[in-house]
Amino acid sequence: MPYVLRNEQGQISKVSSFQMPGAEGLPADHPELLAFLSGNGVNPDMVEGAIKELRRTDNEMSRAIEDLITALLKKNVLKMSDLPKAVQDRIAFRISLRMQIQQAYDRASGSSSGLAAAVNHSVRA
Repeated sequence: MPYVLRNEQGQISKVSSFQMPGAEGLPADHPELLAFLSGNGVNPDMVEGAIKELRRTDNEMSRAIEDLITALLKKNVLKMSDLPKAVQDRIAFRISLRMQIQQAYDRASGSSSGLAAAVNHSVRA
C-alpha cells in the first residue's frame, strides 16, 4: 500500500512504499495517486506491473522462506523454539500437510518410500 503526505492544499506532495509520520495509506489505483505519479513523470502502469509481479510471486517467495527456515533448523543455526509461537504453528501445520500429500501419493503408488523422505525433510521442535 502506498503512503502519501499531503501539502497544505490537501494535494499529494510525497508518496512512499513505507509508512511515514503523518502519512495516509491509499490504494495503489487511487485516482489522486495515479495523477500524482503521471504528473511527476512516472508511468503508473510500471508501478502497477511491479505490484502485480510481487503478488504473482508471493507463493513462490513463501515457499522459499519456508525452505530457508527448514534448512536453518536442520543445521541447528535456528531452533524451532526461537521462532514465535504463531510461526511454529504454521510451520508444523505445513509439514503435516506435506506429509498428508506424500502419504496419499504413497498409497496411490503402492509404496511408502516417499513418506520416509517427507518425514526426513520435515523439522521437529
